[in-house]
Formats: sequence, C-alpha cells, structure tokens
Amino acid sequence: MLLVNTRISKGIRILHGWYIHPISCEMSIKDFFTKLVNKKLSSECNIAVTSSEKIERVELSEIPTSIAIQVSINCNIIELTRNIGIHLHYRLKSDDTEATQVQSNGFTILMQNAHKFQLHLPTFPQSEKVNRKQKLRNDIVDWIHSHGSGWPTKLCADTQGKEFIVSLTETIWYIDMHDHKKLEERNYHIPKLFLEFFSRANPESYKQSQKPFDANELNLHCQALAPYVTLSWILRENFNWLRDVLDDFIIVISNYIIFLQHKRDITAKNHASEIPIRTINQVTTIKVYKKNIWITPIDKNKYYHLEQSLIDLLPWEPVDIEEYLPTDPMQRMRYIQGLSHAFTYEIGEY
Repeated sequence: MLLVNTRISKGIRILHGWYIHPISCEMSIKDFFTKLVNKKLSSECNIAVTSSEKIERVELSEIPTSIAIQVSINCNIIELTRNIGIHLHYRLKSDDTEATQVQSNGFTILMQNAHKFQLHLPTFPQSEKVNRKQKLRNDIVDWIHSHGSGWPTKLCADTQGKEFIVSLTETIWYIDMHDHKKLEERNYHIPKLFLEFFSRANPESYKQSQKPFDANELNLHCQALAPYVTLSWILRENFNWLRDVLDDFIIVISNYIIFLQHKRDITAKNHASEIPIRTINQVTTIKVYKKNIWITPIDKNKYYHLEQSLIDLLPWEPVDIEEYLPTDPMQRMRYIQGLSHAFTYEIGEY
C-alpha cells in the first residue's frame, strides 16, 4: 500500500500535523485533499477542515526538513510521491478576518501590549566552575536577549525555551567537537549568524581526539532541532531574525547527513568488492634508499637469478629468498633488517 505523510496549515496555524495516510487509488492532489477532509481515507483522524477551504499552494519534499517543491493540485499524487517525496504540505488561504482580528476594548489592547514587551528567558542552574559547554549555553541565552527576543511567559521560557537552547547547544557542540570546518571544506556552509559559537569545543582539552562525523548521531541532533522552526513562539515577530536562519542551519546539517550516508555507502560497497577499485600500479610506489652502486662480480653473478625473478615477478606474488641469506645469524638479521628498510610501499585505499 502506498502512503503519504500529510500536513495542513492555514497562515501560522497548523490544522493537521504530520500524519501518514494511505493512497487508495490513482487521484489528483486536489482529490486526495477532498477525500482526506471528508474522512474517506482515514476515518479515525478528526481533521477540523472542510472541503470548501481554498488551497493556496501545495508543497512536496523528500524529508520534512528539506527544501520543499511547489506542485500543482492537478498532478497525480502517486507519480509525485514516488519521484519527489512522500511529505505533502497543504497551505490554505487565510481569511482577511482571521489575519486582522478586531480587538474588543481598550483594556484588551493594553494587556496585549504589556505581554508583548514582557519577554522571558530560561534560567539554568549556575555553578562556580563553568565548563566550555555550559559557557556556550549561557552565551546562547545572552545572544537571544541581545536581539531583543524571549518567550511570552516564564513557564514557556523554562520549558520550550530551555529545551530549544539545550538542543541548539548540543547540536553546535557535536559539530564543533568533530570539526565544523569539514562542512565548509565540502561546501556545506553554516549560516554566519551561528559562526561565533564554533571553534570553542577543543576536544584535546578533554583528552579526546577529533573523531569523524557519524551520520546517525548527527541525524539525531538534526531531528531534535528541526521541530522548533514550526512552533508558535518562533513564529512571533521578535524571532524574525532567527527563524529563517535556523531553518537554513537545519537544511545544511540535513544535506551533510545525506553526504555522509552516501560516502558510507560507497565505502561499504568498496570494502565488499572482490575487485580492486584501483590497480596495483595506481596504489603502489617504491622508493629505494641508499642504492648500492658498487657490486662485485661475484655478488652480481650470485644475485643475478634473484634480480631476474624480481623483475619478472607479478605484483604481490611471493618469492623465496632463503638461499640468498647469510648463514651467520647476526649477518642474517642485519640483512633482513636492511631488506625491510630498503623498500617503502605506500598503499592507497581501495
């Protein structure tokens, strides 16, 4: 059975959050919407939307956090979901009356203005000795305050606000511990607004080496951060400076995860391959140190057959040199050590 993850919004209000519905048959994007709101697809899902609502636009994406593609309501839903993605977002037209609500009296206006300017910031327990990650978290709180932003109530600040700052701190810290410059080197550019919070982790101070990125771990941080771009508090005017930039940051991380997964798949395929990716000649170099140019006729004759064997030998085919080794144990050891240092093989990855 074919499935589609559907969402319906009107202005800043979410009328129907992401929910997976079945696609019963061939139909257009518009017909699917009509069947959905009339409960002909998922009767157990109560959607407070009528079929008379006008669709402003429809967006389709591969994952909820990726860039969406606008599609026509007359397109075939099965063909689109197979080729573009299963995440379908209906954006309905907002009513003028809904966009501009009439305020009942002067007291309501005063109360709304008072709440507008009384913004709150989350508080975290403070200790005498603050580590780098705690300093980063505190700086993010100050950063939000410096932009004149905050949460409408103290409760909201100490719940949603605190959770957001922790998620953002953990995401930045993870990327910084694994070297954020690797993203830049691969043309995945972190928005400038966040750059001041990087180059702080310094894994060496924690007696750790800088480990490579893990796509699964980075994805967990991305998934934890992604839902915040649609919450009601970040849609307020005082967070206009952050909302789009945060969305761009999440998209950069999401795209880098796809890159890491692609590289991981290539590496796994190469490791499983029984055929070398490159030839022996491409991955092997030989350098001779302190070449002996003085060869006595006796030695030249003695080692002539060995020299010819090595010349004609196929790569990686073993050759027995036992008969050419000295009989004296000490000389034999020095000879073997000399052979081991005589050649340097630099083997690349397959």
